Amino acid sequence: MKDPAFPFYAQDFIVGTMHMTFEEMGAFIKLLAYQWVNLGIPKNRLGFILGSGWETVWASISDKFIEEDGILYNKRIEEERDKRKAFKLKQAENGKKGGRPKKNQPSDYKPNKTSKTIGKNPTKTQKNPLENESEYENKSVIDNRKEGKGEKQKIVYPFDTKTFSEQWAIWKDYKANEHGFKYKTAVSEQAALSSLGTLSKYDEATAIAIMHQSMANGWKGFFEENTTHGSTKQPSGKGESSYSDAFKRKIVGRLQSE
Repeated sequence: MKDPAFPFYAQDFIVGTMHMTFEEMGAFIKLLAYQWVNLGIPKNRLGFILGSGWETVWASISDKFIEEDGILYNKRIEEERDKRKAFKLKQAENGKKGGRPKKNQPSDYKPNKTSKTIGKNPTKTQKNPLENESEYENKSVIDNRKEGKGEKQKIVYPFDTKTFSEQWAIWKDYKANEHGFKYKTAVSEQAALSSLGTLSKYDEATAIAIMHQSMANGWKGFFEENTTHGSTKQPSGKGESSYSDAFKRKIVGRLQSE
């Protein structure tokens, strides 16, 4: 039975066809598919396969193929065909033996009494040898994912200074104590930092002033800095602050002590 699919390496394809027009790229893909299905491309059938004007297109992509006895081949495609055949054969052999070969165990190794031994007949927990083809094709992708497994997402501050990080910690403490709110994920905290950076036009002094303004007025979020003297009214639609003057003096005193 012919293999119905061949591996498509996106980055390799983009790099290898960067110089091609869309017409040339389409012809190249069609020839690769024809070769995979028919085990080669008869040179005298190029006109039929590619259609009118094929000579111009072929002149631009002919370096991607080699010729043997009137049959054209893309070398990479045949290499992948051989690799897939070898992989399938190995998986089939392992399946006949009851699964993949076990790793060598220490001489004093004793199997767990509760473990089940898999015999020659496949069980529900065994995979069909051909179900693991993607393991071969995507091994590098899986390995890359494993490298980042378990890593905690790092918060990126809009201002890389000790002063800002301290003020941000005070803001989070204020939100937790006064509003019972904590950023549940790094994504939500990063979004708040991005909002603050945008609102302050990425000026550190302005960003800190916006945090002070919100805490002094008992607000839950950030708003543009109010530079009008004597006005502590929250922006429209947010309602008036319900926090006492004593609380406000406490926040201001803490900020001044930092």
